Amino acid sequence: MKTFHPRLRQANDSKRGAALLLAFLVLIVIIAIVYQIYTVTQSDARISRNEITRSQMDLAIRSAMLQVYEDLAEDGRAAMASEADSGAPPGGGGQDPTAGATDPAAATGEPGEPARNPDSVDSQMDSWYTPQSTNFEDIQIRIMIRDENSKYNVLNMLNPDEEVADAAYATVVRILDKARGDTDYDIGLTEAEQMADAMRQHMRKRTSSDLPRPRLLTESSEDEEAALPLSFAEFRALEPFSEDLFRDFFDTDDTRIHGIQSFLTIFTSPTVGTEEPGEGIPQGSGGFAVNVNTAPLAVLASLLESRDVSYRLWDEILEYRNMEEDPIEGEEEGVEEVEPEPMLDEYGEEILPKQIFDSLDELEEVFEFKGLLEAEKTKVRDRLQVTSDVFEIILAARISTASEAQERLEFDSRREQEEYFRSGKHLVRIVRTVIWRRQSEDDILITPLVPWEVIDNAPLQVLDYPDEDR
Repeated sequence: MKTFHPRLRQANDSKRGAALLLAFLVLIVIIAIVYQIYTVTQSDARISRNEITRSQMDLAIRSAMLQVYEDLAEDGRAAMASEADSGAPPGGGGQDPTAGATDPAAATGEPGEPARNPDSVDSQMDSWYTPQSTNFEDIQIRIMIRDENSKYNVLNMLNPDEEVADAAYATVVRILDKARGDTDYDIGLTEAEQMADAMRQHMRKRTSSDLPRPRLLTESSEDEEAALPLSFAEFRALEPFSEDLFRDFFDTDDTRIHGIQSFLTIFTSPTVGTEEPGEGIPQGSGGFAVNVNTAPLAVLASLLESRDVSYRLWDEILEYRNMEEDPIEGEEEGVEEVEPEPMLDEYGEEILPKQIFDSLDELEEVFEFKGLLEAEKTKVRDRLQVTSDVFEIILAARISTASEAQERLEFDSRREQEEYFRSGKHLVRIVRTVIWRRQSEDDILITPLVPWEVIDNAPLQVLDYPDEDR
């Protein structure tokens, strides 16, 4: 029998198990490659699902947005019909005494016009004012509309009349000072002056602003320093503004804290510009007045200095528009009285009818206004109107997670409802749009000023009396 050489037999013993180790290493490499492919595939699948979900939310938001556009247009058509029946011009005051022209979106009438049908004015009793919720399959959408005419336009600080511009600057300072009241986030008078000055300098001396200036067709070759902001959010980039000044939230004691964009705007002076480029910045004549039916107390109480008009006037105006409306008397004989369907809020509760200012003449029913001198009354009327033509629409879309799919959506307070759509724990997408509702010869036109803007903080509705849950 032939035997191998002892040295060869020792070499084979030393290599025993190498093939098994090599196979194990190859198996680990294959597992790593397969796991990497699985991870990439799963990530792509999640990204695709997220894209599909976002597209579904955007489509639902777009659908709700188009419906809101149509509802606002119908509200405007009702106003047109009401004005045609009464023969009175819309607006009810609010002319800029320096402009010498009326608002292109809504011609203003002279003080002293007769009371008109409430359909011709915009107020808290309009259906658009009350936030509503709706569903698109498993997508829940909350719709909140607020008129920009309830805010004061900072563009008034650019008025060519320096005296009027300085008065507008003082108004902006007072609004900022009152915006957050006596809360822990109150804006002091000195800080308010710095903010108003920063906004004015940003618009008057744009070349020296920290924010780069975009090149626009509407730029004026005569004044290269002046530039209108494209959005109120531009002021975030300026000193001394901070991010929290533009956010709405609840304080630790449940106090509603509002961003300054809830009181100030740049959109209430829309106009149709010239067709030829380089003709200069189009000038609008609106934006001087605010809607007395919807403006917050911080805005109303800042329109005039306290030495000109007592603060009590604005308190009484707020109280008047929250008093229950008396039923209409003197129905026509032989006409069957039809009970109108009650308006419901987003909780399904009936909204009790409240008084509104059908015209600026109705200010005479406010005790404090009745005691003013005629010159003081004129100052008040010049800064108020009863219609709105520019609206901010906020649509918050939300999809419940799998763990919440079986939960019933019941809210015990307004805060619960608002926090539900503001919570970062859920899949929420918030879109903002600003539109101009203007009247053509025979119809109402809706012109988007901000067609689509995704925001990360849903605004809170500014309430006249926020201590109430509903």
